[in-house]
Amino acid sequence: MSGKKRQQNKKSKPVKINQVDGNNFLSKYRVNGISILLILLITTIVYAPSLNNGFTNWDDNVYVAENPYIRTLDGDNIKSLFNTNNHVSLNYHPITILSLAIDYNNAGFDASAYHLTNLIFHLLNTLLVFVFVYMLCNKQVITASFVALFFAVHPMHVESVAWISERKDVLYVFFFLGSLIAYLKYIATTKNKALWYILVIVLFLLSTLSKAMAIILPIVLFIVDYYKGRALNTITLLEKAPFLACSIYYGLVAVDIQSNGALASYDTFSLFHRVTFGSYGFVMYIYKFFVPINLSNFYPYPTLQNGLLPTIFYIAPIIVIALFALALFQLKKSKVLLVGLLMYLTMLVMVLQFISVGTAIIAERYTYLAYLGLLLPIAVGFNNIVSNKTNQFKAYKTPVLALAIVAAIAFSWLSFKRIAVWENSEVLWTNVIEQFPNDETGYRNRGSYEINKAGFDVDKKTHKPANYQRALDDFNTAIAINPNIAKVYTNRANIYGTQQRYELSLADYSKAIELDSSDAEIFANRAVTYSTMQQFDKAIVDYNKAISMKPNFVTALQNRAYAYVASGDFNNGLNELNKLIANNPTIAQYFVYRGVAHFNLGNFNQAVKDNTSAIKLEPNNARAYLNRFYCHLKLGNTQAAAADKKKAQELGFQVN
Repeated sequence: MSGKKRQQNKKSKPVKINQVDGNNFLSKYRVNGISILLILLITTIVYAPSLNNGFTNWDDNVYVAENPYIRTLDGDNIKSLFNTNNHVSLNYHPITILSLAIDYNNAGFDASAYHLTNLIFHLLNTLLVFVFVYMLCNKQVITASFVALFFAVHPMHVESVAWISERKDVLYVFFFLGSLIAYLKYIATTKNKALWYILVIVLFLLSTLSKAMAIILPIVLFIVDYYKGRALNTITLLEKAPFLACSIYYGLVAVDIQSNGALASYDTFSLFHRVTFGSYGFVMYIYKFFVPINLSNFYPYPTLQNGLLPTIFYIAPIIVIALFALALFQLKKSKVLLVGLLMYLTMLVMVLQFISVGTAIIAERYTYLAYLGLLLPIAVGFNNIVSNKTNQFKAYKTPVLALAIVAAIAFSWLSFKRIAVWENSEVLWTNVIEQFPNDETGYRNRGSYEINKAGFDVDKKTHKPANYQRALDDFNTAIAINPNIAKVYTNRANIYGTQQRYELSLADYSKAIELDSSDAEIFANRAVTYSTMQQFDKAIVDYNKAISMKPNFVTALQNRAYAYVASGDFNNGLNELNKLIANNPTIAQYFVYRGVAHFNLGNFNQAVKDNTSAIKLEPNNARAYLNRFYCHLKLGNTQAAAADKKKAQELGFQVN
């Protein structure tokens, strides 16, 4: 009997082991797969409306419509992207520009193609978040799923995905997360360590070349080491040396580029103000994490009341200290809260306005990666409660699970609604005005869109006519709120010019120059107004100023040449037009004006040649036929004159 029992035990043992292995397999792959597929499906549904959105006038024109670096994919252009002198919008991110170039060469100005690429990267990032947290937290599926879900649908992340210009955000995070995953593999394996290490470096470089914020990766690697229990020693320090060297180099490149206008002078704010600004950002991003309402693509700096900032700015540093004190207090039980806060701080530190960058005190896009630090301890706590098999948290399981489900549904809905705000420039800036009616930024940008819809909505075949009155109202409001923004006066002056209110136009251009005398275009625009008013001497002075500031300013050069001819200074006009034609002999207007100069200098045969050249370039150029008619009359070519007269009349000129 005992022998039979032993035999049965021997037979049953492998069956039992195989069953356990099968369960492990299902747990590792099927459950993981179902979890991430469900999260990706929810994310796709939430973000699907973004595919119907267009471009906005908030940097999309700079990154796409007006960006010469995305026009071709030839070797020379791609090589030029990696030249640190060739930056876009004061950012050096060649991989980002290359990705936009691929979109442009495949889809032109079809905005949906750019939005689709952003969405694909967001979905990939969601997948990578799941993998990273899964590996970081010892294969806890619930923890990884929790972080991935809320990363995917958090309303604060809409800006990074729905804004075409933030391609740099989704792209750098893609490589950043890939580098972190490769690093976790590197420290966990004994096989092919060198290859994994090289992959960590390569992905880090790609991330940094997508957006400079990636330079904080080495610090995050140290935090990962601490969480995984790796000692801080010579080996772990040396393995980070290449990363730190790259971070320093690309950090200096970013500072050098942004010092041309994006960075505020250090003396602009006191050290105390900088501490309060940074602490406010740290706290406000946490508040928006839990309460993502009243969102905006622009958050202005606070205004001083009796020389004081709002109260929250003085409380914020205390809150920051209290949070880290709590994390240190929790170290005896768990280090996950401290690790989460350190990750959060590290991923935000470059944009917390300790050094002021731009004109916004916070920006939703900065949370795209940083919220991983906040999600991590919450997800670990959630996992500890819902997966605990003892009675310790039994009473909390149902309410905690219900709260998580409600939050996921609420965040998904808020993100779905938020995406609609990015439909176009008008909706976007109207939303800013609703949130901050006492700040000029929304009015200024909405007004700019109203006067140049065709220039900004390059994806549309037809455009509504410019709404000059609404734009004028917006600019008037912007000036009433802040009378020190030169660009607003320039835009209002342009509207006055179209309305033939030239004195008002001149006054605004002059005010803009008073506020910003370094902008060549303002001088050139005022010169156009002077020319329209037949005040050519003043126009030429302004053109000279604009050209001295910007020697290759073609528009100013050609308008100065026209002003010389119109004012009767034919010799100077002739000299200028000769240079313009030598540089670009395809502009019919150059030949028309040079023909006028030759005619008035008595060079009738040369005037005929110039007008003939203009007609070859533009067969329906009525002015060229009319001018050549007068030239033929002077030369006694009555038959040719009659033919040109007839053609000019056919094209709409009444010839005496």
